[in-house]
Amino acid sequence: MAILAAVFAGASVGAWVYATRKHPAPAPVANAYVDGAVCATCHPKIAATYAKTGMGRSFARFRQEKLIPFAKTFYHKASDTYFSMILRDGKYYQRRWQIGFDRKETNIDEKQVDFVIGSGNHSQTYLHLTSRDALQVLPLSWYSEKGGYWDMSPGYDQPDYPGSVRPVHYECIFCHNAYPKIPEPLAHSANPEMTFLQPLQEGIDCQRCHGPGKRHVKAASTAGTPEQIRAAVVNPKRLPPDREMEICMQCHLETTSLDLPHSIRNFEREPFSYIPGQPLGDFEIAFDRPGGINDRFEIAHQAYRLRKSQCYMQSAGKLRCTTCHDPHDIPRGDAALSHYNGVCETCHSGMLQRTAIPPHVPRANCTGCHMPKRRTDDVVHVVMTDHFIQRNRPPGDPTAPKAEVIESPATMYRGEVVPYYPAPLANTPENLLYTGVAQVRDRRNLDSGLPKLASLLDQYRPAQAAFYAELGQGYRAAGDFAKSIPYFAAAAGKEPTGFRLLQLGNAEMEARQFPQAEAALRRATALSPGEPAAWGTLGWVLWQQDKGAEARSALERAVALDSELPELHNNLASVEWGIGDQAAAEQHFREALRIQPGIADWRLNFARVLATRGEIPEARFQFEEAIRLKPDLAEARVDYGRLLGDHGELPAAIRQLETAVRLQPELSRAHFELGMVLGRSGNPAAAVTQLKIAANGSDAEVRAQALEVLGQLGR
Repeated sequence: MAILAAVFAGASVGAWVYATRKHPAPAPVANAYVDGAVCATCHPKIAATYAKTGMGRSFARFRQEKLIPFAKTFYHKASDTYFSMILRDGKYYQRRWQIGFDRKETNIDEKQVDFVIGSGNHSQTYLHLTSRDALQVLPLSWYSEKGGYWDMSPGYDQPDYPGSVRPVHYECIFCHNAYPKIPEPLAHSANPEMTFLQPLQEGIDCQRCHGPGKRHVKAASTAGTPEQIRAAVVNPKRLPPDREMEICMQCHLETTSLDLPHSIRNFEREPFSYIPGQPLGDFEIAFDRPGGINDRFEIAHQAYRLRKSQCYMQSAGKLRCTTCHDPHDIPRGDAALSHYNGVCETCHSGMLQRTAIPPHVPRANCTGCHMPKRRTDDVVHVVMTDHFIQRNRPPGDPTAPKAEVIESPATMYRGEVVPYYPAPLANTPENLLYTGVAQVRDRRNLDSGLPKLASLLDQYRPAQAAFYAELGQGYRAAGDFAKSIPYFAAAAGKEPTGFRLLQLGNAEMEARQFPQAEAALRRATALSPGEPAAWGTLGWVLWQQDKGAEARSALERAVALDSELPELHNNLASVEWGIGDQAAAEQHFREALRIQPGIADWRLNFARVLATRGEIPEARFQFEEAIRLKPDLAEARVDYGRLLGDHGELPAAIRQLETAVRLQPELSRAHFELGMVLGRSGNPAAAVTQLKIAANGSDAEVRAQALEVLGQLGR
């Protein structure tokens, strides 16, 4: 259940509202966003050229003519999965399947392609719109490099990729689309950052840089004066340099796509409330590692890398994104070479005359050497321009292929997280609190961050629930559930919503305070009866208290609310197995794996069920899949070794059990099962050694079994 709890708690990060900080969006209520197509009626030429830019094509409803030819089945070796794009009844679907133990297709999943995210300049990823009006990322994407090819979506080139159910959060849409409408303020949402009101806009429109257009359109259509028309909309060219630059930086300043956090949105602000001309720091604070992210290069690093350049730092604000880029019209081909060289020559006009050393010759490509294209570290199938302007071209081939690397607990950065922008960050109580939150979010600096944030809360006692919930999440991430509970309780007291009570119930469940968790979760389901996570967590808590019928009922309701959450099927299957409904349990185990086949622990659960039911060939297959997906899963090797031993395959059983002992020496059951197999293989001395280790272990049940066998052997 920890997986289920983490999924829904993690989805909430950054969604909380900070009532004591007042930075409202500057535009009055009378202004509002309009249909972006209205702009073209007065600005047809600009609209036509802008529509061809990457921003103008960043998000769209999928149409049949947009499908890039899909020639053959794509096989993903790491997950042992096949993909295709299929047309049926005029609609396209992304299909995924595996080959099961009987050599037939299994774990088949088909999702309709509803939207395309990405312009196609570098990539296109396909999205599915659920019945709950949430967007899901589909696993297979198209990339433009090498003439175009298909491969796994960013973050999916892994054995345990997240199926076809990874949600598209508001932060993603913020930078890929015009501002959508969302169902309700996030402070009152049961499951924040997930759902959208229809219809969804298509592509970043004029208002992302010029602000809401309603007053401007009204002034232009009612014979307003030129001054009135201009004053009714933001013109970035008339803004101070830092305000103009921030319009670009709202999407291109991401310090890292790794969990750092790279930014924290002000808790009072809704996710789509930034308006051009407003200080970006009033909307969010950007964070970084001390000294920066070194030479890591990411897909949204344009402003971050530019700001490292001497050209930028010595320009005193004169070098900005618009120095090189006209957002309305991106030059291409020879025109691009001439344009960008011309920009460089405004400051380096004598360069071509001062040296005869190649490549400083007429028609040289300045950016090709000083801003070379590189392969990004976070989207490894994309090559794009590095906006760090450097004196010398980096050695080697910066576009060379690289494998996707997912950060793990062993490799992740752990240390201080520092404010990056605005800089310097004012030394105010609210900024100290946000900086404290940055230390504990994403588990980066828990050792010093937890006591620091706790001290700040004691000192300033902010009125908003969010800060207390952040500290609760930090203690929970550190495994200190007892300390997390008071802070979640404080958050729920200040903001008694279903979401806050779900957080509290999760923490109480993990602390094994089941009656208290049940009470919190019953309140959560009463406040948010349509939230599947609340019902699912309640079901699991009821099961921990041996309330089987109630547990099953709650989990069935959760599945009925959202049948695509695989954790719910896995937990419901466990309950059904426990109350003796083996057929129903098998059905839900299969459904969990159909939705997300890469979870080794679920494969192990299912293998145990199959072995118990005597379905040995498929049980073996599922044990092997669990071990393939997670080679260090000692419990899978123990159970598989026992199965092999029970069917007379003693050498293979010994190999699995010896590996389990090596992986997890404290696992008493591994020693016991190894001792039993060694005894059957004719090696009683080695068997006794393993049984004695099991008899001295911490597992009381295994200890009793080992002592009984040793007694029978006279040892």
